[in-house]
Amino acid sequence: MADSERMRRWTATAGLVVRNRARMGARRLRLNFGQVLQLTVAATVAYAFCVYVLGHTMPFFAAVAAVVGIGPMLDRRLRRSMEIGCGAVLGVLFGELFVQTFGGGLWQLMVMLFLAVCLGMVVNSGAIFVTQLGIQSIYIVTVPAAMTDGAFSRTTDALVGASTAVVMAFITPSDARKRPRNQAANLLEEIALLLREAADALRREDPQAARRALSRARDSQQYVDSWRAALRIAEEAARINARSRRYVAEVSRLARACEFADRSMRMLRVVLRRAVSVAQNGASEPMLAQAAAGMADASEVLRDALREGRDRIEAERMFTRVAHTLRPTLAMNEDIEQTTMLLLLRPLAVDLLQAAGASHDEAQAALPALEVEPETGALRYVEEQNPDPDDAEAGASSEVGAESQPQVGTDDGDVRRDGTGASGAGPAAPPPAG
Repeated sequence: MADSERMRRWTATAGLVVRNRARMGARRLRLNFGQVLQLTVAATVAYAFCVYVLGHTMPFFAAVAAVVGIGPMLDRRLRRSMEIGCGAVLGVLFGELFVQTFGGGLWQLMVMLFLAVCLGMVVNSGAIFVTQLGIQSIYIVTVPAAMTDGAFSRTTDALVGASTAVVMAFITPSDARKRPRNQAANLLEEIALLLREAADALRREDPQAARRALSRARDSQQYVDSWRAALRIAEEAARINARSRRYVAEVSRLARACEFADRSMRMLRVVLRRAVSVAQNGASEPMLAQAAAGMADASEVLRDALREGRDRIEAERMFTRVAHTLRPTLAMNEDIEQTTMLLLLRPLAVDLLQAAGASHDEAQAALPALEVEPETGALRYVEEQNPDPDDAEAGASSEVGAESQPQVGTDDGDVRRDGTGASGAGPAAPPPAG
């Protein structure tokens, strides 16, 4: 029976991993499909130019230089394309000079590769540049000279390919906002899915579901990295393309949203670890699941707003309404795990509010003020004058005490300092380790 249960769990875990990988792979293909088309067109154009214009019979290096210059992924920026292309051209040129002087052979390969890598390190600090210089020079020594069309023809081919890649980077029409918008939508969609899975695990008292969500969250850093890479591309496009300069303001807003969405994902991993413990203990306060589900709904609204470049005020209102509910109940005070999870949801709400455009003070003001009862040490909600969850200005018009913030370790060793403790009279006890 134990073996059967282990096999069932292993099968469920393996199936989840396969589905996640397939979903991420399909998403990467959709995102980079245009880049793959550019790569194919550039390599074909470069090869055809060398064959039909220059008269070369086998311009292998033209296609190679075009492919490595453009690259299959969107994080290949113009500077990086030029760096790779120059490395390829310089490697071919160095190899041809070496072969013309010393011929080909085993010792020539050894000496030439050593000198090529040393030259690459002197010329440029980029590892890709050095690697390309070494690889292309190896091709020159190992490919028979009889397959070439004369001295330095392969250098000409490589130069044509690299130039084609750079020209493609300049002339390919693109909206500087499109890539960061799409990457923003991907990350917010992942946050919404994880929050929904956390809410479902709490409702069903299913620690295994919470563990699966936590495992998925630990694989989510690629979404953040892709968003940051897309922002770098957009910033570069805004500098070199006059038509893209009018998008600088929106790119800056997306960069700010990216920073706080990254913090939200890190905090969400901590929340999911606590959700595992809460689900193991049985029934939990419904407010925790409702808050997670509410944040998921708001994250989806924010996702759509970022993808379409619309105003984010509706997402901010929804996050504010959820933040107003993050207060302890009498039943919750008797369970340290649930209390800790409540305290972890508060900084998550703050980060998501700031991703939606709220300032730090506005996000903090949306949280109910808490204090610690001196006699029992339990958290309690401090009544406000005009709490109105539907009013976007409610937090700003209320007198809320400064938030006391116990340090909570994040998934990658960072220490968070905002919003996990109590606001008001007394500090909250730090959450237990776990």
